[in-house]
Amino acid sequence: MNVLKILFLIGLFSISNSIKAQKVNPIDTLSCPISQNELLLSGKLFASATPILLRVFNEDYEYAVFQLGKRKSSIYLYFKIFTDNVCVKQEQPLELYFKDGERYILKNTFKVNCDGTAALELTRRDIKKLMGHNINTIKFYTLKKDYEFSPSEVDNQNIKFYLHCLKLYKVRRVK
Repeated sequence: MNVLKILFLIGLFSISNSIKAQKVNPIDTLSCPISQNELLLSGKLFASATPILLRVFNEDYEYAVFQLGKRKSSIYLYFKIFTDNVCVKQEQPLELYFKDGERYILKNTFKVNCDGTAALELTRRDIKKLMGHNINTIKFYTLKKDYEFSPSEVDNQNIKFYLHCLKLYKVRRVK
């Protein structure tokens, strides 16, 4: 009887060793809209989330794109206004006003340009703030004009979801 128990345990142990558990990447369980291809940005690989299109407040035909991306382990916010000759200085602020009334300032780290583009490397504090609050208004200051945007509830949900996805995403060389 003891011999049968020992043989049973040996058999069970050998079967359990032959079945290897697969590691599940948390990003695989989400349907994240993150895209990455072989293109390089300033010589480095990058991944980006789906862009969020925002309409300028009180304007019919002026739009901007709010897009989150990742290079190496850093998450970036890219903001571009689709209007000609919009000049943006380095360190020009992007002000976020949250629904609870709090104001949060992000500084543009992108070089001076007249393409209406701002790029901001988000810190952990910035990401935590964006994940924990809903944005009511975005103010973007340029040399000639100040722009104001009001993201919708869906836009706020997408921003949080994209940040969560990008935090989990690993930028790798595309095969």
